[in-house]
Amino acid sequence: MSGETKQRIGDLEAEIARLKAAQPTLRDQFAMAAMTGSIGNFCTVTEATTFAFYVADKMMEARDAKD
Repeated sequence: MSGETKQRIGDLEAEIARLKAAQPTLRDQFAMAAMTGSIGNFCTVTEATTFAFYVADKMMEARDAKD
């Protein structure tokens, strides 16, 4: 395998790792779901975000307790 091929493979592996790291976590996905259902109930983005992550944390706790 040539040095250029090894470099291209390394670059692709690095890009795959970057894309995997950029994906939302399960907590983020729970927060997005909570925000979707309740965003109309808040006056500010900060209130909505705080509530969304509070709900996400509770969902994570419930998920962990189920195991």
